[in-house]
Amino acid sequence: MNVILTGSQKNNIGKTIISIKLAIELANSGKNVLMMDLSSGKIKMSEYLNVNEDIIYDIVDVVNKTCTLEQGIIEINENLSLLPCPRIAGKINEIKKESFINLLQSVEVYDYVIIDADKLTSVFIDFSIINNAITINNNDFSCIKEINTDKTISSNAGNFIVAINKYNKKKAKKGIMMKSTDIEKLTETTISSI
Repeated sequence: MNVILTGSQKNNIGKTIISIKLAIELANSGKNVLMMDLSSGKIKMSEYLNVNEDIIYDIVDVVNKTCTLEQGIIEINENLSLLPCPRIAGKINEIKKESFINLLQSVEVYDYVIIDADKLTSVFIDFSIINNAITINNNDFSCIKEINTDKTISSNAGNFIVAINKYNKKKAKKGIMMKSTDIEKLTETTISSI
């Protein structure tokens, strides 16, 4: 099982859409993929996938053993499933590190688990079981601190990947925002995607 965690210290950066697109591409290539929605963003994975009305149980219900894993998972298609985020605000904060580890161990039948988290700094994440930690940012000046923080926090993950979304090329040329080469230099990372 390959566990991919996406996170961002910014709101409205496109993290959830990127997570869903990645999951769909993997599923279309024949891989069995589970998406876990741990994001408290405005629009949930379930809303983008038009299954919000199908939610009976959520990821916290599975962790707390209110329901079985099978009851919590919504099948999107043959190779793609979703373990949805709670619709009740703040409920996601009930997840503890040990529960998170147990949850990931219980889904080892999947080829890939794509986790959409708010920030990589979420306290329940155990990076030693994460194969790829992806931080998504833009090219404003605060991205340097945010990428470096995420890089440090996720140092136990197999790979740390930086994706720049909403890159503003015009402002980067004017020096109002960061150029991709400067971001790579100041964070000592390679940007995987712009």
